[in-house]
Amino acid sequence: MFRPDDVRFCQKLMRKHGVSYTFATRWFPRHMREATAVLYAFFRVPDDLVDEAHASEDERRKALLAWRQQWRAAQEGGDSGHPVLRAAVEIFRVYKIPYRLGDDFLDAMAKDISTARYRAYADLEEYMYGSAAVVGIMMSYVIGYKNETTLVKAKALGEAMQLTNFLRDIREDYDGRARVYIPQEDMLQFSVTDEDIREHAMTPGLIALLRFEIDRARTLYTKAESGIDELAPEGRFAVRLASRLYAAILTKIEQANYDVFHGRAKTSLFEKIAIAYSVWRITKNTQ
Repeated sequence: MFRPDDVRFCQKLMRKHGVSYTFATRWFPRHMREATAVLYAFFRVPDDLVDEAHASEDERRKALLAWRQQWRAAQEGGDSGHPVLRAAVEIFRVYKIPYRLGDDFLDAMAKDISTARYRAYADLEEYMYGSAAVVGIMMSYVIGYKNETTLVKAKALGEAMQLTNFLRDIREDYDGRARVYIPQEDMLQFSVTDEDIREHAMTPGLIALLRFEIDRARTLYTKAESGIDELAPEGRFAVRLASRLYAAILTKIEQANYDVFHGRAKTSLFEKIAIAYSVWRITKNTQ
C-alpha cells in the first residue's frame, strides 16, 4: 500500500533535481505522475550516493551496498525504513516491473565508483543499459506498451537522453568526478585528450567530436520516435515532450558553438512552452 508521504517525498526530489522531467510529466495522468516521481527518486538516490564528492571510494561502495541490501529487503516484504524504497517496491509490484531492472540500474551505479573511462562505444552502451535504457523500459511498464519492439525503442530513448546528458555535462563530470563518458576511441579519432577537457580547450578536434556524438544521439532519438506511438495514448504526449526537451539540449550546444565548458546548455521556460505546443499538435494528429 502506498504511503502518501513517501510519494510526496519522491515528488519533492524530482522537482528539485529533474526540471525537464517535472515539466514533461505534469501532463501524465495522476497515477503516472506519481509513479514517475517514485522511479525518478529510485534512480536519483543511489546516483547521489556514488557521486558524493566528500566520500572516499570505499565509503561510496559501502553506501551503495547498504542501499542495495535495503532494496532487497524491501523486495522480500520488509520495511527498509526509507520512503523511496517503500514507494519503489509498490511501483514495481503494481506495474509488474521486473526487479532485475532495478538490480541492473544498481549494477551501473557500482560501475560509476570504479570506472571513469570507456574504451569504445560498445563499452559505454553496456553501462548505459543499466544507467538509462532500463529507465525507458520501466517507464514503458508504467505507461503501457504494445510489444517487445516497443521496449527496444524505449531503450534507444533512454540511451539518447543519457548521451545528451554526457555531452552537456562534460565539464561537470571531469572537474567534479574525473570521469569522461565520451568513448576513448572517439576521442582518439578526433585527437581530443584528457588535457583538452581539463583545460576547457575548445579545439577544432573537440568541436568535430561533439558534432559526431550529437549525430549519434539524434540517430537514437529518431530510432525511438515510432516507439512513442506504441505506448498507451495517455502517456504519449509526456514522453514525446521529454524526448523533444532533451533533444533541444543538443541544439543549444550547437547554438553555443559547441562550448560545453562555459555555461550549461538548457532551454528557457518560453522554449519549453513552445516545444510543448509543437508536441501537442503532433500528438493530437497521431491519436
